[in-house]
Amino acid sequence: MNPALVAAVALALASVACTPRRSVSATDQRIDQPMTVGNVVVTPLGSNIYAAIRSEPLGLAVNANSLFIVNDDHVVVVDAQFTREATQENIAALRRITSKPVRYVINTHWHDDHVAGNQTYRDTFPDARFIAHTNTRTDLIELGRRNRSGQVQGAPPALDRFDRLLGMGLGADSMLATDTERASLSSAVRIMRRYITENAGYREVLPDSTFDRRLTLASGGRTIEVRWFGRGNTRGDAVTYLPAERIVSTGDLIVAPIPFAFGSYPTEWIAVLDSIKALDPRVVIPGHGPIMRDVNYVNTVQRMIRTARDETAAAATRGLSADSALAAVRLDALRNEIAGDEKQMRAMFASFFRRPIVGRAYEEAKGALK
Repeated sequence: MNPALVAAVALALASVACTPRRSVSATDQRIDQPMTVGNVVVTPLGSNIYAAIRSEPLGLAVNANSLFIVNDDHVVVVDAQFTREATQENIAALRRITSKPVRYVINTHWHDDHVAGNQTYRDTFPDARFIAHTNTRTDLIELGRRNRSGQVQGAPPALDRFDRLLGMGLGADSMLATDTERASLSSAVRIMRRYITENAGYREVLPDSTFDRRLTLASGGRTIEVRWFGRGNTRGDAVTYLPAERIVSTGDLIVAPIPFAFGSYPTEWIAVLDSIKALDPRVVIPGHGPIMRDVNYVNTVQRMIRTARDETAAAATRGLSADSALAAVRLDALRNEIAGDEKQMRAMFASFFRRPIVGRAYEEAKGALK
């Protein structure tokens, strides 16, 4: 969440948009139905565009969704994954569709579950360019490196504890685990242990092309817009928009079924979601969660943020401290709507959304949000 490297490197892009071609080249195989490779499900969206949706359950460690855009002579990919193993699965799925090289990888923001797999794309496609907002490049350096180090050093004791609890049929709260909790924790432990194992051979791959407000890729038979609408989930959220096809990839501006609010900018996030809705998308690809064919869930996330922001601002106005505001702003109605009675979902609502959004909204109300 901080500023960044200088100007965008010339991308050898045509300045005029071309009409997308509908034909499939000899190196492409038309996929008409969803295809599963490992833990990624690839779904055709038309016009040789594919959503690569991760099937692991939401949890403390996750891999990001991707978007595959197959052009005349190259591929554009939105987001890598948390582990190189998962990114290799995505590339294997892509190879079932086309043998064309990946020319661009767009990283939506700095979180490792969207960028750690960059290394795999660099190894597989040495000429690939990596695109991100200027703030994201700085955040990868100033926040991402420290975050990775902290996870690698701090995670093992927690993972050992989860393994012990799961072995006894218990969840993170030492109470009987529900099926949802068992699946979520087991997946998170497996992903995180893989991430730690891979760290010994990790090589950082930073964006080599950055943009501030807008970047247009207009080669290969279609127009792709990469937009920055302001600070939202992070300082550098890149939104990928295909205007002819009305498909939007949001990164973690949208996560289902529970939004991630860590380090967010509540009021600005609400405005960013207005900008996404103004694109009138027919398909929304979230950072995590299922393909969306309308903006209903976008509206839900916007309402959740607004409710948390307004209730927290009211608590701050009453003179409550940050801790007292967190205790007062329970968001029980939202929790019940999103999580129901499921123990793990309620715990993730508190950890992923309520606590971080109230903390950030309190800072915002006090004029301390940086």
